Amino acid sequence: DYKTSKSLEQADLNGLDSKPKKTGHIKSDLIDVDLVRGSTFSKAKPESPWTALTRKGLVRVLLFPFFFHWWIQVTSRSISSCILVLYFLQVAAVALYLEVPGACASEVFGPMCLLLLLGTVHCQIVSTESSRWPSGRVGASIKVKPREVERLRPNVGSRPASDTDDTMWEELLQGPDSASTASSDSEGNGRYNAGMVKLDVIYCVSFQNQLSWLQACHPSKDRVSAIIWEQGECKKADMSVLEISGIILTRVKLVEQGMGYLMLGGLMTATLALLPFVFRLAQRLDMSSLCSLSLAEVVEMAVGPPDVQAYAFFFITTVQRVCLIGLFFFMMCVAERTYKQRLLFAKYFSHLTSARKAKKSEIPHFRLKKVQNIKMWLSLRSFLRRRGPQRSVDVIVSTIFLLALSISFIICAQLLHSHETFLESMTNWELLVWASSLILFLLRLATLGSETNCKYSNSSVLLTEQINLYLKMEKKPNKKEELNIVNNVLKLATKLMKELDTPFRLLGLTVNPLIYNITRVVILSAVSAVVSDLFGFNIRLWKIKS
Repeated sequence: DYKTSKSLEQADLNGLDSKPKKTGHIKSDLIDVDLVRGSTFSKAKPESPWTALTRKGLVRVLLFPFFFHWWIQVTSRSISSCILVLYFLQVAAVALYLEVPGACASEVFGPMCLLLLLGTVHCQIVSTESSRWPSGRVGASIKVKPREVERLRPNVGSRPASDTDDTMWEELLQGPDSASTASSDSEGNGRYNAGMVKLDVIYCVSFQNQLSWLQACHPSKDRVSAIIWEQGECKKADMSVLEISGIILTRVKLVEQGMGYLMLGGLMTATLALLPFVFRLAQRLDMSSLCSLSLAEVVEMAVGPPDVQAYAFFFITTVQRVCLIGLFFFMMCVAERTYKQRLLFAKYFSHLTSARKAKKSEIPHFRLKKVQNIKMWLSLRSFLRRRGPQRSVDVIVSTIFLLALSISFIICAQLLHSHETFLESMTNWELLVWASSLILFLLRLATLGSETNCKYSNSSVLLTEQINLYLKMEKKPNKKEELNIVNNVLKLATKLMKELDTPFRLLGLTVNPLIYNITRVVILSAVSAVVSDLFGFNIRLWKIKS
């Protein structure tokens, strides 16, 4: 019986090859759940697990001179040269640390940890495998002319692809002419060698295959009758998802970004860079004799007695701290700006179905009075949520979160160990400044992310459109059946959004079981122990169950 069943299964499998097959087409008028979720659109994935990328990043930073050419490829020659100088300055600082008695351990190991952290983060960002091309063989027998290669060639250099290279969507929004202009401007009149032409041909064929796939799967051909305002006049136009998103993208780019958090980052950089000198000065300074001290004496108190090695050490560590801390806070400001742009996308999206807000924001306006309009609205919602860099910013935010978590744990452990002498250590002061600044940025990102999620998940828009449908039913009873179908679709859309949407999270860290339990058990238990020790009464923010 077993042999008989095996032979029947083999016969069925072999029969698939001999069966007649017809050319099939994807039904573009139907909705996939991936389209509503947003996973159909451009998405970047890491080429290796995060543990492997972390290990590679640490190795490439520790052995920076041996990977110098790789760093040039993923950054630039000037940036790599600056990092190489910082690398050798760090080596010199470690050597001088043993000879300078007044040096603090955090002055030499702080920049070292920052260099390792920044290098690892950058390694994770550039090690990206984009999923924007469909699987399959080249999506090789197609011949492409050099003009077509030049026309479709993206504006990218020799760097590895990352999710910030949103070239394909820009070409879909702006047309192939803009891509050719950008390419010709960046490349000039240089000639391509045979290897580059081969890569361009592969890209051209892949792009053509991807474009046809998009037109089949995505609602790029579907249109919605939208209202636009030109010089105060109300006009109608048939628009697609890509066209509406292009208008919203233009409006977002016109909004001026504030410099508040960039200035805050500069202030925190200066504070952390000067903190060792201020701490030594506060320890040695006598306030009663402050007026009688000269500038040279104040400098000697902050730095120490005149010594070439000591001065060289403090100069090197100060330069390192300014450069690396400034780079880290600039990275956090980039994440804050990206989250602010995501909020702007969500804000303009929420204005689409409001005539007053759409006119004020100068974006198209349409009502959810047809099933086709609801489909376009859902597609546009998913498309706008995927705009801009995704994975790179998520890596930055998760790094900030884990760093804040680690520093908070160290501070709690230090307070439990010796809270009487906690403020007598310069390292603890540094940890307090770092923790306060990181928590401030995290609260800002959490606020922006929460507001963005509320804008996209605002069910009041769908409820308002349902009321509008009932008003139409009352005015046009002959269309009651048709409008009732649209009303049912709106109810289903509301349920679908609640089903697919997840609360705001920092790269899934707040809902990840391991990280969640570590945060809740370890950190809250440590904080409760510190509060109990300081104030003299028992308080348990989290009780560890046996």
